[in-house]
Amino acid sequence: MSMRSDGCDWEVWVMPMIHEKRQLAACLEGRTIAGVIARGLNKELQDFLVELEVPLVAIRGSDSSDEDVSNGLHVDDEAIGGKAGAEFEHLNLDYWGFVHWQGVAWSEARLKSFQAYADFRGATNSILSLDASERQVWDGVTKIRDWLLELPKPCGILACNDEAGVDVLHACQLAELSVPDQVAVIGVDNDRLLCESAVPPLSSIDLQAGDVGKAAAMQLRSLLGHEEVESVHISQSSIVVRESSHEIDRYLLTYQKAMDFIASKAVSGISVAEVALSCGVSRRGVERAFEKYSSETPAGVIRQQRLAAILHLLKSQPLNLEHLAQQTGFSDPAGLSNFIKRMTGKPPGAFRQDH
Repeated sequence: MSMRSDGCDWEVWVMPMIHEKRQLAACLEGRTIAGVIARGLNKELQDFLVELEVPLVAIRGSDSSDEDVSNGLHVDDEAIGGKAGAEFEHLNLDYWGFVHWQGVAWSEARLKSFQAYADFRGATNSILSLDASERQVWDGVTKIRDWLLELPKPCGILACNDEAGVDVLHACQLAELSVPDQVAVIGVDNDRLLCESAVPPLSSIDLQAGDVGKAAAMQLRSLLGHEEVESVHISQSSIVVRESSHEIDRYLLTYQKAMDFIASKAVSGISVAEVALSCGVSRRGVERAFEKYSSETPAGVIRQQRLAAILHLLKSQPLNLEHLAQQTGFSDPAGLSNFIKRMTGKPPGAFRQDH
């Protein structure tokens, strides 16, 4: 990703996938680039940008295990093993499997984490490695099918990412294996379009890549010399449960969708009716989902999430209350101040970083 800065405004230009220096040089020719956020650039290309004195935030280096060079935050691959393993334990599955993309650094890290957790818990873990020619193609699906047929059932399969997880689901269908009764499948990245369009919908570990992207943008902004750079909180990874790993009811799906929507709109002060609309159910449907899966009401969660977002802004940004009120959906500073006092018993000033 390439970004150009004019004053406080950003113009974003997304580069195509680039693997060679001549390609990068051609892309940059005739353009004034203030800074670059990169994912997947090898060391040669990163060094080339440094030579051009272009500020660079590398979220992750190339896929090659020996070139995983970065100077920015990236998703927590080490957390994946414990998240997936704990879920398979919860499902009482003693036999696990991992679909690995051979020679890919982040897949190697995820495999290592998952195997370490399996060893710690005494679970049996089988590994299927796919080379570059077997990934996201039908030959790879048939190879996964043959591997799955040999595994004890029921079993839990962690795929290195969502693309590999969808291939596992195709393989289960090809092998006439029941999901999740015989094979429970979990992917990684929580690509919602991919996961929710799969049959059955794919459970996945959400690594909060959006937070990492925001942090990278703030890091680049700092490299460009902007003052008062906002800090970004990276949320912990979590598993988003769908039908590929669990027999779940519609209330759980509604609850998860509602929580996702509330988190994405935390600052703005949304209504329960808006949450219901985002979930495609009635207001009462949302309330019943929270009655079953939460000790809080939807309105209570909205208030708590909004408060947390506002307090984070108070602590991390030197904004006056008028600007903060505008940013958080209040008509005036008094409304914002009253909300904070009502929720915490303290005035806004008590939460300033230098207080």
